[in-house]
Amino acid sequence: MKRNLFFLIATAIIFSCSAKKNKTEETVVGDTPNSGVISIAVDESFLPLLKDETSIFENENPKAKIELVNLSESKGIQEFLDNKNRAVITTRKLTDDEIRYGKQKDLNPLHFFIAFDAVAFIMNKNNSDSVFTVNEISEIFQGKSDKKISVVFNSNGSGEIQFFKNLYLLKNLPSDFFATRSLAELINYVSSHQSAIGVIGINNLLYNTDSLSEKVKIIAIKNADGNKYYPTETNIRSGYYPFRREVYIVCGESWPGLGTGFAKFMTTDIGQTIIRRAGLIPARLSLRMIEVKKDF
Repeated sequence: MKRNLFFLIATAIIFSCSAKKNKTEETVVGDTPNSGVISIAVDESFLPLLKDETSIFENENPKAKIELVNLSESKGIQEFLDNKNRAVITTRKLTDDEIRYGKQKDLNPLHFFIAFDAVAFIMNKNNSDSVFTVNEISEIFQGKSDKKISVVFNSNGSGEIQFFKNLYLLKNLPSDFFATRSLAELINYVSSHQSAIGVIGINNLLYNTDSLSEKVKIIAIKNADGNKYYPTETNIRSGYYPFRREVYIVCGESWPGLGTGFAKFMTTDIGQTIIRRAGLIPARLSLRMIEVKKDF
């Protein structure tokens, strides 16, 4: 009797272990760096870039499906930390408090630096004052400026709003600042209000150069050295243009899953080339092989 009972228990343990093994194998097969289904939170300003990246990635990995969830950066980070999306595109690293919160949700946040970005300023084409000093911008955002200027963002909770809050250590922006519902609405507002300044990401500026140049003009920033700088790649990468930021894709996988695979793809030559074409500045400088001839 005891021998039969022992046999039954041993058999149950073997089947249990086998079932767990099969379940683990199914998880690995179904969610790998090249296969599976995940969602990524992305702010509207980076949506065109992510659409291009996912299109190429899914074409190379037919078993992978990535859903893009259009959310403001602050909302995207919160949903990522709440395990609602596998990854999030951010213009900053997560804070220590956010990382601790994520780990309580069994997340292991990993940051992948993918690009340089910058905050650009646009204004009405009829406005002659198109150069501002760093100090003048600071005074505007801290509500200390004597200039009658209305500042407008493309959406509430956008990365640009959080950028300036962090930069100037502000809990809130001045009460006369406001946000539109879209980039198109922002551009239309600036083009019809001479005292307005629009705040947008450099990728939106470069991605829509033709349509923007017809309606608005870009503001140059006079740095501490007394020279004025436009948000060009050289000025942003070198740091001469002061309002630059870094772009990350943050995933919370504790295993090599699809989120990690896609994040690494964005750091490859192909992923970085897509970033450049989308109007951002790649984090990695690509090497160019040049053949030097001795005879001409």
